[in-house]
Amino acid sequence: MNDQMTYILIGGIGQLALWLMYKILKNPKIYLGLFGLTILIALFGYLNMDRESLKMVNGNAAYWTFFPLLFMIYYWVFRQLFLKIFKSEPLMTGYMQTSWEQGEYRKLHMGDAMFTILTLILPFVTTLIF
Repeated sequence: MNDQMTYILIGGIGQLALWLMYKILKNPKIYLGLFGLTILIALFGYLNMDRESLKMVNGNAAYWTFFPLLFMIYYWVFRQLFLKIFKSEPLMTGYMQTSWEQGEYRKLHMGDAMFTILTLILPFVTTLIF
């Protein structure tokens, strides 16, 4: 497990997969199960951060294993905030979407766009702070 690409793929694909299947995360049992899995992935990265082979010019490849866990935390916080403010479930918006009509049961609004952008970008930004 000394290959940098392994850690990058585990973290990047893990976050992307969670982001794409955000609808099933509404189920508390599924959320908690995946949350536990992301904790294990992050723990795996944390325990391997001292390996010299994972050091990169701008950081450490093991940081990428934190992306899925950070996504799950941000998803829960922003979903709860969204439910309190807008009284409905958040919807992910499409890339370069020109119509606010893409919503499934309601029209999309700026809150949906902010939810989408923040849950996608904040895990990356957070690891830059480390």
